[in-house]
Amino acid sequence: MAGKGKKERISVEADASPLGIPLGALLGRETPAEAPPARKVRPEAAPSTAEGKLPGRAVLSRETKGRGGKTITRISFRDGTPPDTAALAKSLRTAMGCGGTVEGDDILLQGDQIERTAEWFAARRVKVTRAH
Repeated sequence: MAGKGKKERISVEADASPLGIPLGALLGRETPAEAPPARKVRPEAAPSTAEGKLPGRAVLSRETKGRGGKTITRISFRDGTPPDTAALAKSLRTAMGCGGTVEGDDILLQGDQIERTAEWFAARRVKVTRAH
């Protein structure tokens, strides 16, 4: 049998690479020492357009009728409707971590979200009324 010699090892050092980048950096396990990754800074106080113009009062109610026993939270508005109800519904769905939709001038959220929704509106200085 002809003996196979050892294969030449491939160097993974930065200076030996044709691109000058170590293998660990390419695989995401090692960051280059000279340039740390830049972080994006989010503005904290900038309200979105949906949250910028909220009505003065929101009415929260819990419903199960006609939904196969599933509970939803209905949000209706007494002092006019928001200019962009769909964007407000999107903000609420994201904040509550649930699904939802817009039905007419009302917003429907899946599940019993009354307490969390009341806190969300209270933080934005909207008066909340809970319907029974």
